[in-house]
Amino acid sequence: MFRICTILCLALLMLCAPAVAEKREMSPEEIITLRRLSDPQLSPNGQDAAFVVTTAELAENNSNSEIWRVSTLGGEPVRLTRHPKKDEKPRWSPDGTRLAFISDRSGKNQIYLIDPFGGEPEKLTDHKEEIDSFEWLPDGKGIVFIAKEPKSEEEEKKRKQGYDQIVVDGDFTFSHIYRIDLESRKAEQLTRGRLHAVQLAPSPSGEKIAFLARPTPKLADVMKTEVYLMPVSGGEPERLTSNRYAEEDLSWSPDGTLLSWLANTGRFPGFGPERIHILPLASKAGELKVLIPSFDGYIQQHRWDRSGKQIYFYANVGVNRHIYRSGLDGRIEQLSRGEGLWGPFAVSSAGGMLIMRQDPKSPIDLWFAQPESGPAIERAARRLTKMNPEADDFLYGEVETVRWKAPDGLEIEGLLIYPVGYQPGLRYPLVVSVHGGPQGAYQKSFMASHGEFPHLLAARGFACFFPNFRGSSNYGQGFAEANIGDLGGGDYHDIMSGVDYLIERGIADPERLAVKGWSYGGYMSGWIITHTDRFKAAAFGAGVSNVFSYYSQADIQYSRETLHQGTPWSNRQQFLERSPVFYVDKARTPSLIFHGEKDERVPLPQSKELYMGLKLHNVPVELVIYPREPHGLREPAHQLDKIKRELEWLERYLNRS
Repeated sequence: MFRICTILCLALLMLCAPAVAEKREMSPEEIITLRRLSDPQLSPNGQDAAFVVTTAELAENNSNSEIWRVSTLGGEPVRLTRHPKKDEKPRWSPDGTRLAFISDRSGKNQIYLIDPFGGEPEKLTDHKEEIDSFEWLPDGKGIVFIAKEPKSEEEEKKRKQGYDQIVVDGDFTFSHIYRIDLESRKAEQLTRGRLHAVQLAPSPSGEKIAFLARPTPKLADVMKTEVYLMPVSGGEPERLTSNRYAEEDLSWSPDGTLLSWLANTGRFPGFGPERIHILPLASKAGELKVLIPSFDGYIQQHRWDRSGKQIYFYANVGVNRHIYRSGLDGRIEQLSRGEGLWGPFAVSSAGGMLIMRQDPKSPIDLWFAQPESGPAIERAARRLTKMNPEADDFLYGEVETVRWKAPDGLEIEGLLIYPVGYQPGLRYPLVVSVHGGPQGAYQKSFMASHGEFPHLLAARGFACFFPNFRGSSNYGQGFAEANIGDLGGGDYHDIMSGVDYLIERGIADPERLAVKGWSYGGYMSGWIITHTDRFKAAAFGAGVSNVFSYYSQADIQYSRETLHQGTPWSNRQQFLERSPVFYVDKARTPSLIFHGEKDERVPLPQSKELYMGLKLHNVPVELVIYPREPHGLREPAHQLDKIKRELEWLERYLNRS
């Protein structure tokens, strides 16, 4: 009798229990409207975190950013700003009682103040031009900011009269440094002349400002960026560096005696890992030191600990990202482990660390840890947010790190995402994604954007392959330089040998291959379809097709001179031989090409040249031009359109049964 009652009770409980939600395919609309977190900022006492949440609003075809706060002691996140315009770049006041942030709610980016525990924003600045960035002065009585220099009354008058001609490389609008007093609300310009400021960092004492600047706003001059130092009251800046590398990410030691930054050190400026550089400022004889010069990871951010004896940093290493700590003697300790991405982060003077973390099945969220208590952050960190709970309901393909040998014996690494419900012994259509750069890399991130949406493809029965070919970041200096002068050579064979590896494993169907990519991935996709007919479909965008014409169209000549080892006039054969458009007569692959109308990085004519060549050779091709868009698509409607078009194209030509 007891047994019968027990069975009846269990049956009743099963009937009354809520049904477990069935996993489902994420929709293109859900991909676009995911909440995306950025810019974590920790309060001085380490008890509160401010961050930015950006959400696409499809109905308005707009993306909006708001400031949020969450306690590191626990509790639900609180939205601090609510406005149809963007609110970004929150920064805590030194005493932790106020947040300053940048908003375009008045029509131009200006600085606003808000009580992080309740209250309405108050406008601080009324600069005539957009404000780019800012930092608090240590005493909390003022803020220094970078903004474009306003035009004179005479210049404004001329422009209104129609004299708005542009003199190339002559009409520059420089960004300068300004200081505003919070009590009087008066702003003072600190730098002048032909110097374009891009980042600033007040010293801990508040007596000096370190900043980065280059001779013009042109991206082509980024390698001329140098480090400067000046009094907080202004005056002639002192130049601290003179080299061929672009410095970034300035940081002061707590006592103000050491200034540090990130910069390359390799043979080719802009290629290879950035290193931490430390300059003593206590004496004129200070010698610049490069910390951990042999570290192969790509350091993205560094901050001093409160003792001034160690530096925290996060670095991309292979397909993962981890947080590390280094003493000034160069001894490194890895603080996070496991799979996924740890970082960016923020540290407080109280010793805590606020971290953004993601992995292939978890979107970015905030975590809090006490790194001074030792390594193993992944075990000790507390999760503070879960901004996309619906992600728990999505179907995900299993993710595997794969490695194979290229024809010349070099080991290459990448990621494979299996189709949902994968069955060993069955072959599946394979979509090969090629990253941009070429100094980029695929990692174990939460891939759900208009650029990459492999889990949606996996839910529809596709396998997805992400090769980190030679020239990629995250694998050291030598690997980054390995395709210089050889674009479309070794990197092409790395990709193709990876495809062959997956075919040999019985995963990929050799008759159902597709390739996709953006930027350098667009270039390589164009190269692939003009050098093999193995792919049944291609979908790519913003790619170079004619290296020769691209040199003078683009805004990054310095990188082309490195990648192709010269100019079109000094190395003509290289520029011609490495242009996909000159092999278009060999193309057979149906191709869907995307491009932004206002792309300055890879101008629209590059896609038009390839489109015309494919069309004249009777290759099925479509060219989709997105009005107003730069190198990356920004408008949600365009992002959604790209996902849907790409899905339809791949399914049509891979003929999935």
